[in-house]
Amino acid sequence: MRIKSLILMAVAVMLSVGASAQMKISGVVRDTAGKAVANLTVTDGFSCVQTDAKGRYKLTTHRDAYHVYYSIPSAYKVNVKDGHPDFYTKLEKGVKKYNFTLEPLAAPEHSFRLLMVADPQAQCPFHVKRFERETVPDMRAYVDSQSQPCYGVTLGDIIYNDGKHNCTELMPKMRAAMAYDNTHTLFFQTMGNHDYTYPPVVADENASTFNIAYQRLFESVMGPVNYSWNRGDVHIVSLRDMQYRSASSGSKYDHGLTAEQYEWLKQDLAVVPKHKMVILCIHVAMYNRTGPYFEQVRSMLAEFKEAHIMVGHTHFMNHAVNNKGIFEHVHAAASGAYWWSCTNGDGVPNGYTIYDVEGAHLKNWQYKSVGHDLSYQIRMYRGDAKFGGEFETFRYPYSHDTVLANVFMSDKSWKVQLYEDGVLTGDMQLIKPSKDSVPEVGSSRDWWAVGYHIGVIGRSYGKVTDCKSKMNGGGRKGYLTRCQHMYRATLKNPNAKQIKVVATDSNGNVYEQTRFTEDFDYSENAVMNALYTTPREVLDREY
Repeated sequence: MRIKSLILMAVAVMLSVGASAQMKISGVVRDTAGKAVANLTVTDGFSCVQTDAKGRYKLTTHRDAYHVYYSIPSAYKVNVKDGHPDFYTKLEKGVKKYNFTLEPLAAPEHSFRLLMVADPQAQCPFHVKRFERETVPDMRAYVDSQSQPCYGVTLGDIIYNDGKHNCTELMPKMRAAMAYDNTHTLFFQTMGNHDYTYPPVVADENASTFNIAYQRLFESVMGPVNYSWNRGDVHIVSLRDMQYRSASSGSKYDHGLTAEQYEWLKQDLAVVPKHKMVILCIHVAMYNRTGPYFEQVRSMLAEFKEAHIMVGHTHFMNHAVNNKGIFEHVHAAASGAYWWSCTNGDGVPNGYTIYDVEGAHLKNWQYKSVGHDLSYQIRMYRGDAKFGGEFETFRYPYSHDTVLANVFMSDKSWKVQLYEDGVLTGDMQLIKPSKDSVPEVGSSRDWWAVGYHIGVIGRSYGKVTDCKSKMNGGGRKGYLTRCQHMYRATLKNPNAKQIKVVATDSNGNVYEQTRFTEDFDYSENAVMNALYTTPREVLDREY
């Protein structure tokens, strides 16, 4: 479908007429040779049924259902339309028959790669262009280098509707940017808190609550909100985990699931064998929180051989195990600190995370920084390094013989060690995340990143300054991001000629860094160094 047509569809989404009432629908699922596909889950996003031995199903749709679709089985290819996964059909009034045709794979894909992309968060044409020109080519190059199949998953906030900022016209453009011809892989989408139909929204014959009305834009452009698919021994679920509280403000929402979502998930997982791995993709982290149905979901996931929860939302990196022994992976954003730089607020470069699947196990995961190879996993600073610019300067509060290492992907299982002139002199200690607003002893923040966003381009400095920057403004708090992966050690020999940080992860990957990022060195943000003085309207038009 052409971009212009998609944009018109997005803008007119609230005029779209859905099923608007419960309907009894049915259909047949066959393969390309005409053979019935049995035991396939078919759903409307509220309830699930399985096809019988002849591939037949019957389903009574929920009044708020927008699509009918199936859980893509491991033994079959992912159907493709317009460069995107094609496993769903929009429900239409008066139409009661929905058939599907699947093409068998030569063999199930028991080994494959998943690219997890969090928060592309485009809020203007300039952001779409940066995503197209930086992130997309990087992902395509990675996929092209692999012999295994690759699939992409977004983790929400594909656009940035917020307050008075209406970006609905950008969602079709972001969908087009992720099409197969551009990325050389197929992307499955997850809804985030900013991916809503621009308010005000209303409950009407097409949406029984304003909360349902908020998801209609996403459904019309990206597809189902709550759905699953399978590859090899892995069952992957995407689920919307925020509930809006006001029909006139999409900024007000609660974190949790509805009873209908929980029931759908129970039915979806009930037919998944327990020896498989389940990957749950949501937007806002669950951790050990007590949001509606979170504890029940964690308990359900714990029943499987292995489970992982993939999230975005916070624009920082954190990998931790919850109270059920399940890894929850919080991903740094593709947009970094909202596209104001090439870096997230915790110092992690813009990028995406690659997961290596083997059978029912995630045997490896690595962060891929855009514009860098996979070996780039550490940035190293002196303890008294100074960063920032004409707006403000920040100085690390330690001595010159202190070594600080931001190890982007690390968790508590990593070993981070310091070498001096080729000799191991000790383990570096993980600094407990801090909430300080200025550098002080015990600080864990990446003051290099803070220095760029606040000190160089002037975020939080208002709209009128005597500087040339056209990108100032914004709240200071938004750029004082927690860093969960900063390590510290003191040199045994302050005069050592070669200093090296070596980080080893739980999967056996070893990363090294010997280069200190020196005072005021922002060469890593070269793209934005050349652009931040350019007026936004010029960037939108020319970049």
